[in-house]
Amino acid sequence: MALSHTADNHDFNMTALAIRMSRMHNGVSRIHRNISASICRDMWPQIEPEENPVGYVTNGVHVPTFLAQEWVDLFDRRLGPQWRYKQHDPEFWARIHDIPDHIFWSVRQSLKSQMFYGIRARLTEQNLRNHGSEAHLDRLLKLADPINPNILTLGFARRFATYKRATLLFQNLDWLRKLLLDPARPVLLIFAGKAHPADLPGQSLIRHIHQVADMPEFRGRILLVEGYDLRLARRLVSGVDVWLNNPIYPLEASGTSGMKAGINGTLNLSILDGWWGEGYDGKNGWGIKPVSENMEASLRDAEESRSFYEVLQDQVIPLYYDHGKFGYSVEWVKMAKHSMASLLPGYGTNRMVGEYVQKFYAPAARQGAGYSQDNFAVAKTVAAWKTRINAAWGGVSVRRLDTPGKELAFGDSLNFRLAVRLNGLQPEDVVVELLLSLQYNKTRLSQFKPFRLECTGTLGSHEHQFELNHVPELCGRQQYFLRVYPYHPLLTHPLEMGKMVWL
Repeated sequence: MALSHTADNHDFNMTALAIRMSRMHNGVSRIHRNISASICRDMWPQIEPEENPVGYVTNGVHVPTFLAQEWVDLFDRRLGPQWRYKQHDPEFWARIHDIPDHIFWSVRQSLKSQMFYGIRARLTEQNLRNHGSEAHLDRLLKLADPINPNILTLGFARRFATYKRATLLFQNLDWLRKLLLDPARPVLLIFAGKAHPADLPGQSLIRHIHQVADMPEFRGRILLVEGYDLRLARRLVSGVDVWLNNPIYPLEASGTSGMKAGINGTLNLSILDGWWGEGYDGKNGWGIKPVSENMEASLRDAEESRSFYEVLQDQVIPLYYDHGKFGYSVEWVKMAKHSMASLLPGYGTNRMVGEYVQKFYAPAARQGAGYSQDNFAVAKTVAAWKTRINAAWGGVSVRRLDTPGKELAFGDSLNFRLAVRLNGLQPEDVVVELLLSLQYNKTRLSQFKPFRLECTGTLGSHEHQFELNHVPELCGRQQYFLRVYPYHPLLTHPLEMGKMVWL
């Protein structure tokens, strides 16, 4: 039970237990890693979250499962069957740009037509079940035309959890009307998804979407498709032109639906959270920068919805309808190709599993094999060392012996002399370290370069002297920190003890 307690709460905490019973921990995207490290910072109380042992491997999707068959056939013809074995090779996937634009666009349009056929079948079934008229059904289906799929189609389909904000685009219905009802550049918005039976707020989102979609001016412009399942999901991610995702930052741990869309040539328009925070490169879709987390919820929703409207109005819609002499937007096709070329090799399970093996599974296997040798002799050694560290660390302190200077000429050395009270520990039990960096307004800890101070003797019976002479490589305003932390070469992570003394 003690292994499950946190610093300020003695209730059973599964996360605390899991962290203490493991030596490797990871988030499922870079942003998720940073948030998780901050949430769990009390597990390593004297370590800054940026440096604590939480790592990350961004999720991926299984490309052969979610890549539409039409793309499989095209890749076999244009790239050769070896594409299956090159899924993690960005240079190989740059060859997507060599596919003729009209062939690429024809595949995209074919997938959209198939999606429209499926949606029409489902909406027809819904209408019959609800005893709707044929005239009403015709109005619903007027834009979802598989014979003429030349309409910008946006898709939002996933679990209807409140943090995913399915109704964010309904913040300003007047603005939405202008976007969707433009006769020269019409837009179709498709929703699908389910809420947990016990998630009443999530179910209210579905009701809200239904109410807006049933407004006379939005009928046929906003479609809510029932019976969300894997079959419909695959049709949507490969068939719509733009995949929407607007979670509350930073609550989207990773997300994978946008990856499935991206590998099928669908462009993402999303809040820069989860995987899209690292997948977006400025040219493979559109990213909405989240506002401050401290902003009141209604103001945040209003501000971010405005960003969505502006991006749709100023970028997405004009780009899609910028038809050239070929009847489609060349620049849209260029962006869609780049989306596939950048996201397919970066967000497949080949890359994900490879990172897990490299970062976690293989090191864990080596560590486990080493610890278990000779009847777990190494494990016993490390356990005894940790016991000594835990007992003595409260009495470890450090003070400066030299007088720090404020200026030095380029080529001169920085001289540091510290007295470290180890409280019974040995010099080899600790690292005394200088962190040095050029001074910026927001210099992250990871941008500091570390330099070790060496033990050069004792000062009386209680302190050891550590020294470093260092010539900075760069001129300009420098900033530095000095610190002491326990270290053993057999630790899984150099800072896993979570203990540190800063000067």
